[in-house]
Amino acid sequence: MKQDVVVLLARAPYGRVHVPEGLRAARGVAAGFDRHDVTVIFTGDGVYAARAAVDRDALNMPGHIADLRAEDGRMVVDAAAMAERGIESEEIADDVAVHTGEAVAELIRDADRTLDF
Repeated sequence: MKQDVVVLLARAPYGRVHVPEGLRAARGVAAGFDRHDVTVIFTGDGVYAARAAVDRDALNMPGHIADLRAEDGRMVVDAAAMAERGIESEEIADDVAVHTGEAVAELIRDADRTLDF
């Protein structure tokens, strides 16, 4: 049965495996047997991984993102978390949509399942 799944990336990208492992899980859930609808949300310190300046190759992100996109997965970043960290919308990568804190809360609330990384 197809479900809405949210994958929260809430930890800083460097020195940890949470961002690439969260993206790997997201692509697997999106491409699995039921082909769930997956939204990756960059929140907390995870917003740093949504910036255009982040070294995606060093974080092993490109393949995971390409596969997620191929399965119609989407990526959004929490504007409230960005504001807390002084990150401007112009700093966010083109393939990541900026959502208000309220919109992010709604995505999480309405999801059938949530995975936290």
